Amino acid sequence: MKIGMVGIVNNLSTKLSSHNAGWTFVTKSILQDKFDNEIEILDNRCDFDLYDVLIINEGVNYKENVFNFFGGVQPRQIDSLVKLASFKGKLYSVNQKVDYNTLIKKRKELKNLDITFKIPEVVDLSKLNNKLILGDSHSISIYRPGYGISRNDGKTLHSFLNTGLNNFIDEDCEELIFYAGNIDVRFHIDRFKQHETILELTTELKNQLIILKNKGIKVTLTHLLPIEDESRKIPGTGKYKGNNFNGSWERRTSYVLGFNNFIDNIAKDLNLEVITWDFDYYEGLNFEAMESKQSVHLRPEYYKHINEIL
Repeated sequence: MKIGMVGIVNNLSTKLSSHNAGWTFVTKSILQDKFDNEIEILDNRCDFDLYDVLIINEGVNYKENVFNFFGGVQPRQIDSLVKLASFKGKLYSVNQKVDYNTLIKKRKELKNLDITFKIPEVVDLSKLNNKLILGDSHSISIYRPGYGISRNDGKTLHSFLNTGLNNFIDEDCEELIFYAGNIDVRFHIDRFKQHETILELTTELKNQLIILKNKGIKVTLTHLLPIEDESRKIPGTGKYKGNNFNGSWERRTSYVLGFNNFIDNIAKDLNLEVITWDFDYYEGLNFEAMESKQSVHLRPEYYKHINEIL
């Protein structure tokens, strides 16, 4: 059986300097386990009819039925839509519904296309096995082959705890790797009670982890990343109320060090593993380790298990 993974509107990124490429390789790894089959990464030029199965993956930033055409609709994108409409094999989409019929109706440049599309079957990457990576957008960087992933972009540790970690996890979960808190430090800790807030968060985290451990779930925690230089450019989508961050570099670094210390104490008390980073926290996060575009994410080259993923 031949399986291809493709972005119809935008080709999948495979550059190891791109956060989007990180998502490409993580999804490929998870889906190869699901289908027990090699998956090829395709682009607009490929002949879709050579494949028995197509997996639609519109990239890390895709939201249901929100398609971004940078520079307007291009001929290659129209060609991909036409080829997809005639595809006879099985269709899946990653995590979210993809309805190109809606797209055709919305875009005036496409309304003259007399084609219709099957709705792909959604594959939820968080529900494919009993081992789960749970976290915010940074969770891609700690992905380990053999795990599913629940990536919750923009979600703070406070929000995870407020909802309850137990509510993100299926009953059959046996192993959990959890990673959140970078966003809290970037925007929120300095606006509230600072180190006291970190103590409150980590105390609640410990309480919820005790519940998970009592259910027999093996838990691994993750250290926060160092703080990058304040000159780093951040896109509008990465700001909070127009700000790149709240609190000086020095104060936020102290919050990260304090948070990581609490994580180590929780791990020691509950006999948990901790994922750590090989960065100098007093020097800060080097721009060379961050993706080339304006963002707060690591390059895939610096992911904890990138060699296993590739």
